Amino acid sequence: MNFDADDLLELEEYFKQNNLDKEKVCLVGSSTLSLLGIRNHNDIDIIIHSSFNFSLSSHSLIEQVKSPWSTLHSDDEIIENSNYHIIFNGYKFVIPEFVYHRKVWHNRIKDILDIRDLEDYSKMCKDWNWNLIMHNLPKKSIFHKIRHRFIQLNNQFQKYFRNNNYLHNDSYQVIPTNFLLSKEIINDEFNRYDLIVRYKAIHDFLNGKSIGVDLYKKMQDKRSGSDYRYPWKFFKSLINNFHSIGYDTNFPILVNNDLHIVDGAHRVACSIYFNIPFIPININKRLNYSIYNLDWFHENSFSDFEISELKKDKEKIFLDNNLYFTIILWPSVFKYFDDIQQSISDQFYILDYLDYNNVKNFDEFVRQLYAIDDIKEWKIDMKIEGFVNYKKNIRVIKVFIEEPDFRKKDNGKYISKKVENLKVQIRNKYSVKIPNYFHDIIIHVGDNYDHTKKISNLKIVV
Repeated sequence: MNFDADDLLELEEYFKQNNLDKEKVCLVGSSTLSLLGIRNHNDIDIIIHSSFNFSLSSHSLIEQVKSPWSTLHSDDEIIENSNYHIIFNGYKFVIPEFVYHRKVWHNRIKDILDIRDLEDYSKMCKDWNWNLIMHNLPKKSIFHKIRHRFIQLNNQFQKYFRNNNYLHNDSYQVIPTNFLLSKEIINDEFNRYDLIVRYKAIHDFLNGKSIGVDLYKKMQDKRSGSDYRYPWKFFKSLINNFHSIGYDTNFPILVNNDLHIVDGAHRVACSIYFNIPFIPININKRLNYSIYNLDWFHENSFSDFEISELKKDKEKIFLDNNLYFTIILWPSVFKYFDDIQQSISDQFYILDYLDYNNVKNFDEFVRQLYAIDDIKEWKIDMKIEGFVNYKKNIRVIKVFIEEPDFRKKDNGKYISKKVENLKVQIRNKYSVKIPNYFHDIIIHVGDNYDHTKKISNLKIVV
């Protein structure tokens, strides 16, 4: 529990000046949020038992609120009933359920974030009691339902026109290179193995080998539709340019509305090989994309060995570019690690996994991990507290998800819908097996490829 020590001293002095008995007073409102570590309070609101009939001196921080503070119970009931307050350092703080109830009814702009945080807190706190307020919460009116639906339709409308407005030929935007690569997965299948061939050609050319170059020449012969009369001569020149000066942004990649590559595969392959983090694209919804999946290579007389090598190279390239998701199984489900991993492998391809037993920097690792996702500190503190009675054993699993199906979160960042569904499945199945379970102490999965990269840089000390 948290509450500013200086404010406690202020309270102590104020109570002495006004001859207030701690038993007859309860702190309400944001003081409870501060006590729980959710956010700092701006002032200290208090309610006083009706048996106290004296006037209070004015104070810049402390203020008596009008009675009754809550529509659920009288001030006297809140002060007298131990189920309605929390005691900290001898002071009574109103329970968070009542704070939530009051804020939901007021529903002011300044209350919205507090409401969301308290809803999150309710999932994580095993002592939260919805029965105290559930039957007295406001019901959504028809107006609110209509308004909510209108907002949904309006967002869809705007999204449609955003997505269907292609850029002019003289304009482009910049996106992460690995994200563009990930978008070449269509219907759970990687569609651009020609990029892998080009990548192999670059690698072998720069390292004095011929296998990748020969494979590239064979592919170009089979394509027979190259824009260049001498494709390998052109490609060598492009590789050398990339090697010396990097990407020339005057030549963006042409893609369709779904970010499938239409033109510029050589430049994309070079960008991947030379670790160019961002790539310029020009979007036009009217254009179709080419298909170079494994079926194309089978149909064009590539051997089983050649295709097998392409698959291995593709997997390595995806790993090197963090195009996978990192799953962390927490100590609370240690004895179920194998069972959970089997459930995951039934849905997705597991690239690798590693167990870390008795992690020495466990608390620090948890804090750094959730900081990636901008999780508030009080939530992280609660998670760490939830692991106190467990040995600090974790399992880190790398999984490949062919079609992540990303959606944009409220904070503007992307999260895979399949990742969300996986977390719900695992939590629902194993939460009943954990004593004193509270929300989110079973599994963590990075939201997107950026999270994957950041997680890979975290240190685990055993």
